[in-house]
Amino acid sequence: MDIKWLEDLLVLLEEKSFTRAAARRHVTQPAFSRRIRLLEEWLGVDLVDRRTKPINVLPAGVALEEGVRDLVNRLFALRSNAQANVKNQQRVTFIVQHTLAVSLFPTLIRQIKQALPETSYRVNPENNDDCEAAFLKQGDFLLAYETPFRSFDFSHQTVHRLNIGTEKLLPVVSQNFINRFQNYEELLNSSLPLLLYQQGGFLADALTNTCLPTVMRDHRVEVICESPFSASLKEMALAEMGIAWIASGIIETELSAGKLVSLEKSLGACELELVLYSRINGLSDHARKIFNYLEKSFEPSD
Repeated sequence: MDIKWLEDLLVLLEEKSFTRAAARRHVTQPAFSRRIRLLEEWLGVDLVDRRTKPINVLPAGVALEEGVRDLVNRLFALRSNAQANVKNQQRVTFIVQHTLAVSLFPTLIRQIKQALPETSYRVNPENNDDCEAAFLKQGDFLLAYETPFRSFDFSHQTVHRLNIGTEKLLPVVSQNFINRFQNYEELLNSSLPLLLYQQGGFLADALTNTCLPTVMRDHRVEVICESPFSASLKEMALAEMGIAWIASGIIETELSAGKLVSLEKSLGACELELVLYSRINGLSDHARKIFNYLEKSFEPSD
């Protein structure tokens, strides 16, 4: 298996066009198609429907996006870390919840680099439930979600906690899906197709303890798909497959463009707290500078 095939799939998911994806990858369309075919053969599943024009990415391919993106990032991080170790460079490690790794973290690290241009860092995306162990094992900082029902317990550790804001899990559906109905009332009175998080996960638990029981009680529902990844549920919602509760930070563009529509007033939302943890003892000088900057940035105003 060639890592280029995984990168090809990610570009195809972004462009939703073989022609544009091939152009971005600087190969001919037949060559690009062959590489996607090789990936399908390696996985043993079809990722695209070649019977349609234009070719459509199948749900199996959409569902792979966040996992593939995480794998590619980890592979490149591994290479970068190896190169840094050879050069004896000191890097600061951020453990970041998957969704935040593609929403808040890029903005946060850009702010840090503007204030501290010498910043050298690595980011390790993790499921929320795995963040605590990864942070204690190898992290300088931890960026994740918490709720009143599930939070981290560092009571026996020397750790500093910063509240950096809140975010909502919003129930969203594509505008094209809504257009199938005469009005919102007809939609809400129909059997609602739900795209949910896999049971037992942090985000599934957050919904179970807030708005989801009321939705299940007051509406006829059909669970279409379960996934551990927000990005895959977002793509399924955009593909008109149903209603998904997605973190507001990764759907701002789609909401502003009208591609996705919030049903919060009818179905309810779930508020998530954004938290940043840092080690207090044992930080390198470089990490200490970052900690001091973040503490000043997020300290409560009088």
